[in-house]
Amino acid sequence: MDSKSFVERVTRAARNLGYKIEVNREGLDRIDFGNKKLHEAHLRKLYPEILEPNADIPALIEKVAPGRPCTHRPMKEIISAIQSE
Repeated sequence: MDSKSFVERVTRAARNLGYKIEVNREGLDRIDFGNKKLHEAHLRKLYPEILEPNADIPALIEKVAPGRPCTHRPMKEIISAIQSE
């Protein structure tokens, strides 16, 4: 899997889990987690480390998109979903 297919899989899993997918002003797809969002550039920066066994997902998200704690639990759920595909 490369970063492009990772972003596609994450976006598809998020949509399947009921999260809204939007396009931001820069034309990037983003996942709406309610109060905060992660866009595809954030997701590319998380790849491939976020797929490592025992990855610290909250710490990885804080490195690329600080101040979005409401994204941590949903991203764990999304990563789990794509790893079980």
